[in-house]
Amino acid sequence: MKFLLILRGDTGGDLCRDEFEYVAREAGELVGGELLADPQLAVTLPDRARATPMDAYYLIDVETPARAVELAHLLPDTHTAGRSVEIRAVMHSTAADF
Repeated sequence: MKFLLILRGDTGGDLCRDEFEYVAREAGELVGGELLADPQLAVTLPDRARATPMDAYYLIDVETPARAVELAHLLPDTHTAGRSVEIRAVMHSTAADF
């Protein structure tokens, strides 16, 4: 099962996430991830007030939802004030045949 771990918060984009990356990579569960540009550079359509900014994400492929939660707990964002990790199941991949 694939899950998107969405990292949100106003501060802390520079948190060290090495432990999560090491564990997920060694287990073959880390598909990818990116640190995003400053939310001030984003364009939101329609132009409305935004929720807490998303500043990074990881895509993981794990056996169970419980494993996704276990990996998410390795992220310092889950233990830092003003930060959160949203865990969302990926329903289907797009452009998988390209």
